[in-house]
Amino acid sequence: MNKPARYTEPFPSYQAYLKQYIDGARMKGAIPVLITSVERRRFSADGRALNSHGLYPAAMKALGEREHVPVIDLAAKSRQRFEQLGPEQTKRLFLWLEPGEHRNYPNGIKDNTHFHRRGAKEIARLVAEGIVELNLPLRRHLICSPEREPIRDRSARRSLDRLSAETP
Repeated sequence: MNKPARYTEPFPSYQAYLKQYIDGARMKGAIPVLITSVERRRFSADGRALNSHGLYPAAMKALGEREHVPVIDLAAKSRQRFEQLGPEQTKRLFLWLEPGEHRNYPNGIKDNTHFHRRGAKEIARLVAEGIVELNLPLRRHLICSPEREPIRDRSARRSLDRLSAETP
């Protein structure tokens, strides 16, 4: 169902809104990084993962290039990962629960948009992979590499220790 009043056009209004965020971040001294939207769980009849977001990722990447802002293409990364796993295995990443499996969903649920905890961790791993690939300064704050190897950065380790101490 098409609901045009609910969305902005990828070119130019979506880009204009993103540019406001970029400009605001820069005014505050932050270094902006753009991340395209994660794909939904959608497959073609032959098992290929489908694009869920139309031209929005392309609009974001074009803006990132124009504004010299790094872009992690999570849409492409997640689509590639979902295609590797296939339609059945990706159910484990999303909220696909059998009746009685979780108290919040007594009748079960088949949700192709929202992630199960293991799916959220996999998406976080893809973002970390993008941070490493782009060699962003943010990389030094990662506790583990996308390959799940500990990062030996002392400032990252101190940050983790501080957060652990503050957690009840």
